[in-house]
Amino acid sequence: MAEILQIRLLRAAGMLILDLFGAVLVPAILEGSIWRAFPVHTPMAIVVKIWCLDFVVASFMGFMMYRVWRSGTSKWAWVLPTLWFTFGAMLYAGHAHARSVLLQPDSFWSHFLGGRCASRALDCGEFFSSTIPFTRSLWYSLAAVVASRVLNLLPAHPDPDDATKNESDQ
Repeated sequence: MAEILQIRLLRAAGMLILDLFGAVLVPAILEGSIWRAFPVHTPMAIVVKIWCLDFVVASFMGFMMYRVWRSGTSKWAWVLPTLWFTFGAMLYAGHAHARSVLLQPDSFWSHFLGGRCASRALDCGEFFSSTIPFTRSLWYSLAAVVASRVLNLLPAHPDPDDATKNESDQ
């Protein structure tokens, strides 16, 4: 019994790693090929393109990964990147210079949503290291939840061999 539990835990951990890879890295790879087709040259255009593509590509990946693997870990791929984002946000908010950090227009939201990155390329670090993985994994997991609902509503495809067996039995 303990061996079965260990195997299940190992499988779940492996699927979670695969889901994180599919949620965070594969969209970056796919977006890279799209970037070549539509080159941009300003930091603001890069931020806009990222926000537009992340939704589409990460959602597609989440839906397809759930469709292929039917793993429940796809629905939970958002947890680790969310913790990472929260950790980075708490560190940023904890700085002494960040008084009333949530209310300043050029502060917290601008820092994490790419506004500062669009105006100054040196301020892109946390946008790329925490916000982008967070949003990709969130869209990925939401699409996996949608896939689980949609695929459970669809009728199962009948096996053509079963139809011929039933006709021959009669």
